[in-house]
Amino acid sequence: MKRVLVVLVVLSCLATVPTASAATSISGTVTVENGTADGARVTVVPATQTLQRAGESARTTVRDSSFSVEVADAPRYVVRVEYDGTTHYEVLQNATRTRIDLGGTLEGRVVDDSGTPLSGVSVDVIDDGGFVVTTAETGADGTLAVGPVEPNETYQLRATVDGVPYRRTVTANESVTMTARPPTSNASALHVAPETRPAYVLQVVPPRNASGVPSVVQTVTLRNTADRPFAGSVTIPVPANATPYAGMVDNREAEYRRIDAGVRLDVTVPANGTVRVGAAYDLTGQTLTTTLRRDAPSLTVVVQGYDPNAVDHSSNLRVGDAPVSLLVSDGPVAAGESIRLDLEGARSQQATAASGDGSDDTGASTDADAASTGSAGSNTIPSFPGVEILGAVGGMVVVALVGYRLAPDDG
Repeated sequence: MKRVLVVLVVLSCLATVPTASAATSISGTVTVENGTADGARVTVVPATQTLQRAGESARTTVRDSSFSVEVADAPRYVVRVEYDGTTHYEVLQNATRTRIDLGGTLEGRVVDDSGTPLSGVSVDVIDDGGFVVTTAETGADGTLAVGPVEPNETYQLRATVDGVPYRRTVTANESVTMTARPPTSNASALHVAPETRPAYVLQVVPPRNASGVPSVVQTVTLRNTADRPFAGSVTIPVPANATPYAGMVDNREAEYRRIDAGVRLDVTVPANGTVRVGAAYDLTGQTLTTTLRRDAPSLTVVVQGYDPNAVDHSSNLRVGDAPVSLLVSDGPVAAGESIRLDLEGARSQQATAASGDGSDDTGASTDADAASTGSAGSNTIPSFPGVEILGAVGGMVVVALVGYRLAPDDG
């Protein structure tokens, strides 16, 4: 049933991608220090606000330090320039021209906790937009040099040593040392990330077949506050009578273990880095009660398909003032504190009608029903059954919660 719903969600999201009929000229200049960028390959991709493809890409090369191509009209344009083994990106919004200056270099060194150089370590260089510029390998002395790069941009070096992730921020024309300290397995180093909005989310998914059993997708973003990576397990609390069917780590389906306390997942998190973990589970009735394991600055419960005013809930929740049906905490929710929802009789009239008319015994729904669940705001649909459902309304949730000071996810 869930696999069928996943397909419908994907189709409904694809249906929201606009079809452009007009064309726009995207142009720019690419310059390098002590040389020319002529011959560099340029690709321009029209995109939606959430960086979904919105038309066919166009390719050209730099000539006399310039380029120009025609692409379909779109809210955004992603410009990719490949030059001398490096790839550089610019995302244009409300603009059709860009300038890319490649006049900087990056130098790094990877050592172990005793200062011994580590050779043969593969290091990804990531720009401040999250795009991979290049991948380099450390030499016998543990060093690497990358160039050319944009001189006014901040980059991140990402390496994995013995299966453990390490990160280091670097600016152009700077040399840094990345120390691969032994990881900690102490889960007290992980805290619900206060800067993530929303960080702690439970999404109730209405029943899609005659069973009448709702599902819940519970996700939380955790930050590693230690001075070294975390490598160990985290537990997402789920109700004792719930039946988990999927685990997630950073939007990818992951192996999980059902324990008395909830769902346990193995994760690795760089020092000062974050990880998004989640679990999807079926309830056995119409009541959801769960107890937090970590302090959460705030908590959001999405009850799409239900009337939030008709949901009986614990006193630490209130109905959210947003276009999405949700409940939010009035403030921080402490570890050991519980939240409770009773969904009996709270289905919205529209959802009830859709369930009766648009579903068959397998849980499949009509295109109209799927479209009502989808959202143009969703970006990508991860390969995690619960998150695929969550992704369908994820864009709406983010937009709707902009006004809220919501905090991290917790497990």
